[in-house]
Amino acid sequence: MATRYLPRLSEADHDALRDQVHRYPAGSYDVWLKLQAEEIADWETDGGKVILVDVSADDFARYCRDTGARRDIHTLRGIAAAKGTQKFK
Repeated sequence: MATRYLPRLSEADHDALRDQVHRYPAGSYDVWLKLQAEEIADWETDGGKVILVDVSADDFARYCRDTGARRDIHTLRGIAAAKGTQKFK
């Protein structure tokens, strides 16, 4: 069974990240939660396991600064995976 780590955002962090992340997928926190719930349902339907990992806007800024990563949704997801596997704290 494959595991996917996804970022769990607070509403305040969502609002901050919306301005920091290139091509952020949701204009509102409610839309973010809806899109994420759909993704989780799809992944779990296919037999996967989803683990939500707290990611803050500060985590995103620090990770991008420290690694030179691009400020996009893939990096935001990558931070969740890195934190979930203890490779970023």
